[in-house]
Amino acid sequence: MKGRGGERCFSPERSGKGLLMNHPVGVSFPSWEELPSGDMRQSAVLVPLFPSGDELRILFLRRSPHLSRHGGEICFPGGMKDADDLSPLHTALRETEEETGISREAVEPLLLLPPEYTVVSNVEVFPVLGIVSGVDPERGLALSPSEIAASYSVDIALFPAEPRRKEILFPSFTKGMRESREHTVSYPEYDLPDGSVVWGVTARILEKVCRLL
Repeated sequence: MKGRGGERCFSPERSGKGLLMNHPVGVSFPSWEELPSGDMRQSAVLVPLFPSGDELRILFLRRSPHLSRHGGEICFPGGMKDADDLSPLHTALRETEEETGISREAVEPLLLLPPEYTVVSNVEVFPVLGIVSGVDPERGLALSPSEIAASYSVDIALFPAEPRRKEILFPSFTKGMRESREHTVSYPEYDLPDGSVVWGVTARILEKVCRLL
């Protein structure tokens, strides 16, 4: 991981223990019916935290390069809403179990973060923050070979509190017209230990988590 100065996301001074120890018990999560989608598709991801001693590790996945959407990108476990899913929590836990083998019983949900939005694929992404117990994120995962190429368990202390930022131009089309205008989207970037870059929706979610800690 590239070295960066300044305050860290998670450190002895900013330990995040208050979030993990003082979160309310029995938090209720809204159903999908309570979260109207408009014309957007809806999905949910789990932001899995693994407390171990003084460390707090966070799990990322790399999507298979063969997938038609977002192939090869770094992400959190999760996916699109199914018709049988009652809530973003159900979607996030179901997809996490399918992609990593982490059972829903091993996850203690903490809270639902505000949604993020993909620019290209028009998807509303609901992040569920959760604590995972009884699972070794280094050796205890059963990754889905058809969907996931690799996993990364990273000490969140290695991430800077203020990440570098990048701007990218995307075309925006006016309904009923063929002409497009470019608009700028800004997002944070974080480096993983192997040099991979976390960007886009995943990086924006990670930035929210770092601000909570």
